[in-house]
Amino acid sequence: MHELNNHKPQTTNHKLIVIKNKDIEITMDKYKEYQIDDFLRDESFINWVLDPEGANNQAWAKWMNANPANKETAQKAIDTIRSFDFKKEPVADDFYTNLKLRIDNTIANEQLVTVARKPVVRLWWKAAAVVAGLLIGAGVLYYVRKPSYTFISTPYAAIKTVLLPDSSEVVLNANSSIRFNANRTGSKREVWVTGEAFFKVRHLEQAGKAQPFAVYAGDAVIEVLGTEFNVKSVNNTTGVLLRQGKVRFSIPASHSTTIMQPNDYCQYNASQGEIITRGANPVLFTSWMEQKYRFEKTPVQEICTTLKEYFGYDFIIRKPELATQPISGTLELQNEQVMLRILSELLNAKVTREGNQVIIE
Repeated sequence: MHELNNHKPQTTNHKLIVIKNKDIEITMDKYKEYQIDDFLRDESFINWVLDPEGANNQAWAKWMNANPANKETAQKAIDTIRSFDFKKEPVADDFYTNLKLRIDNTIANEQLVTVARKPVVRLWWKAAAVVAGLLIGAGVLYYVRKPSYTFISTPYAAIKTVLLPDSSEVVLNANSSIRFNANRTGSKREVWVTGEAFFKVRHLEQAGKAQPFAVYAGDAVIEVLGTEFNVKSVNNTTGVLLRQGKVRFSIPASHSTTIMQPNDYCQYNASQGEIITRGANPVLFTSWMEQKYRFEKTPVQEICTTLKEYFGYDFIIRKPELATQPISGTLELQNEQVMLRILSELLNAKVTREGNQVIIE
């Protein structure tokens, strides 16, 4: 089984979130109305994308999780900003001229494409130009002090294996992403995760000391030396299953920390504000790497939530009493039709797909 947690979008009684950074108040509520180019004109948003560990990180991360309807638009803006390669080296004399020329050429080439292309594409290049202008206008401060990052993501219904610069291995589940420093220097190894990923961390030593390896997922930090573990971070909930080795699972904001042993499962939900640890069967959390989900006595609603994360479909349960019914079984993910047929048999219900929806009745 792939153990499933009931991930419900978090709501808040506060309509306005306010953060302070260098005596500047930033209201987060306005961003619900933002389009791509609006995000790309916002200095706070750009600063967060380029420096996730900065002062604005926590507020922006919470805003992204609390506003799933705006997440796709914001993610497109994030991808645009990250498409620029920021090097940790002095700014060359001709950097500003070359960057401006690069953007001008990109826009000029785009205009040669047939006008039949959708307007959103033209907006995309316009947004890229906006980012370049903002970066140039700000003196491209991050070019001087930020490393070059690699950003890798997976679409729905796809799994990808990534080899990190230190030869550690990461397997990305569907609809997931990681970000890491493309040029490994010094003793710091860091990876940022959204979605679900399985890590095989290579044990390295420097000057007789083990090199630390840190994974950032939601509000949590997972620190390891050499180990194998699964991490899943969606909807303000982060869960870690340790298969081998030892890791430290911590929540910096609440100063909560626990040391995990093999077969431990730790979960942190931002709304509950505490780390919950229990023993678990690793197979139930890692079967997705074999393109299957295994579950035991799991409510149907939780199963549908995980299948939505993998396939991207909305699962609609027509009989309310069916949502809480616990079932056990294995769902193969390679063949969608087979998966739906097996799901129908397990539920003893009719399961049909209509466009982007799966109806259970």
